[in-house]
Amino acid sequence: MDDPQHAQLLDIALAGERLVAVGERGVIVLSDDHGASWQQAEVPVSATLTALHFPQPDVGWAVGHSGVILHTTDGGLSWSLQFDGRDANRQYLAWAESRVAALEDAVAANEDPEQQDALEYALDDAVFAVDDATEAIETGPADPFLDVLFLDASTGFAVGAYGMLYRTDNAGQDWQIAVDGVANPDRFHYYAMAAGADGRLYLSGEAGLLYYSADRGANWTRVEDLYDGSLFGAVVSEGTVYAFGLRGHVFASADEGVNWVELANDERSSLYGGVRLADGRALMVGSGGLVLAYDAGGNRQAWRHPSRASLSSAVQAGNGDIWLVGMKGLTALSEAKSL
Repeated sequence: MDDPQHAQLLDIALAGERLVAVGERGVIVLSDDHGASWQQAEVPVSATLTALHFPQPDVGWAVGHSGVILHTTDGGLSWSLQFDGRDANRQYLAWAESRVAALEDAVAANEDPEQQDALEYALDDAVFAVDDATEAIETGPADPFLDVLFLDASTGFAVGAYGMLYRTDNAGQDWQIAVDGVANPDRFHYYAMAAGADGRLYLSGEAGLLYYSADRGANWTRVEDLYDGSLFGAVVSEGTVYAFGLRGHVFASADEGVNWVELANDERSSLYGGVRLADGRALMVGSGGLVLAYDAGGNRQAWRHPSRASLSSAVQAGNGDIWLVGMKGLTALSEAKSL
């Protein structure tokens, strides 16, 4: 691709000191000089890539459309395909069929009328899931992964559209469907996952979905009655968890996701990505070129990129510059910018 750093880019991350960004048509670009120059990586797919994460400087993963999961062991210079939507469709069908069988047994064994009603409702959902999975296998991979997060070089998660949640505990040699611990019967989209201290995880999604896990993703607790709009991401900074989303809504929790308050924000642009800055502030970016920063006291600063182009992610380079990616590619904010 000509001038790939000006293509639509959807996420940016650090691989040690290296900047790595991903975006449309399988583009991955890298910089080893804090963004002064960029090179394009070797990528085995042309699907749009939506997110990436490096638990170690040389070891990283990227995910995207058609259910692709890519892996690198050289800091993003080259990538291999670990998983795609065909694998996801087969796994989902097997999971749905096993759920139908288990629920049929439960219905037959249960004599409580109220419990039977609930089980039969769940069974109907499972039968529909089998139909959906069968159709997906016939039509081919389509659903995108929207985020990827690794707790270390072995254990990681990929989440995405229609409730897709996959986990690996062996560095991606095997990816397994991991939806049983999360209550999402309507298969709402999962947009992002964030990590806090001691393996605590936060999962955000469509229709106000927000969960936290205290055991590295084995079990999940839903945050109830917070908000009914989409939450596109979360960021953890200085002991506070921030969840953000549609029309500028920002929520904060000081007790690891149990209780939440909405923060003041008169900017109504949706927020799509966030990052913890070196000074402890939480930075968020979104539509209309909006950039927000919150400190530990809930004080907010706002700035808009002159292009007003939508921004999807941000990262802070080793020299302190904040790099933004979005509809018009890459742009940098210097430390001197009044944020």
